Amino acid sequence: MATGIESTVGTEALREGPVDARCPYLKYRNILGASYVAGLLSHAVERQNVFQLGVMHNRQTLELLVDSSLRHAFYLKDLGEFADPIHAFVAAAAGPAVQALNLTEPRVEPKEFEITAYPDGGHISEHIDTLTAKAKVRILSCIYYFSATPRAFSGGELRLYGFPKRAAPGEAATPAPYIDIEPEADSLVIFPSWLRHEVRPVRVPSNAWADSRFTINCWIHRTSGSPGGKP
Repeated sequence: MATGIESTVGTEALREGPVDARCPYLKYRNILGASYVAGLLSHAVERQNVFQLGVMHNRQTLELLVDSSLRHAFYLKDLGEFADPIHAFVAAAAGPAVQALNLTEPRVEPKEFEITAYPDGGHISEHIDTLTAKAKVRILSCIYYFSATPRAFSGGELRLYGFPKRAAPGEAATPAPYIDIEPEADSLVIFPSWLRHEVRPVRVPSNAWADSRFTINCWIHRTSGSPGGKP
């Protein structure tokens, strides 16, 4: 298994272990508090009927398709009054995160905030988050977790896949490393958008919407005008 960085409250990554270059990520704990989590959960529960079923993007045909075998999750763009606190935290964390993950991006900014709900059977198969549009360059993917307390679902781990070590001539290739990250409420995980990942199947015994696995997903983009970006 690969290891990552565990961080306490604040936006500076406090390293408790080295970043594995083959499977890099950062994790911040207890970032916005129990009141924020409870309020955000109420916001998501009250708007259950507004969530939209997620779609997949075919990179070859550029078509959008619904396939529950690949993705079973629901999305909501409206964060309401809960948008500003998470935006502020991610904006402050963006620069240090780029540096901690050994990436070279002089200017970045957070964009595309959305709430995601994974009811019983929810999952997303292996994929990457980078976009095909040159004007929109995702650098880092961010996942903020919130849920009922105590947690009423099982599963739903974020699995990050790394790169296998190069085998010496005549030696068998080693399997690609991976890390399963627990969906811990009020924690934020940041990882490179080009890193292959999936959400493991979720089990919600009660089948209640309020007991689902909830997240806020967002992406840290290359700022327009940065080297390699759009002028």
